[in-house]
Amino acid sequence: MLQTVEAIYDPKQGLIFSEPITVENTVKVLVTFIESVPIKPSLKKGSAHGLLAVLKAHPLPPTAQLSDADIDAQIQENAHSWE
Repeated sequence: MLQTVEAIYDPKQGLIFSEPITVENTVKVLVTFIESVPIKPSLKKGSAHGLLAVLKAHPLPPTAQLSDADIDAQIQENAHSWE
């Protein structure tokens, strides 16, 4: 299996991948150092990218997933409850 993934190596934090990576087994990697780059801040509280990664890693159980019609019904019910 060959897969190319962009990452930044920070001596304090190790490899920081530019996208979520899932590796289930020990794998051999080749690392090519290209250039020095300023470190971008890591994902912080409120990061949409971080939130999407968490949701992908921990999806809602099927019983908690609502259909579009159920969501619309809840919106209508809550909208009218304010009157």
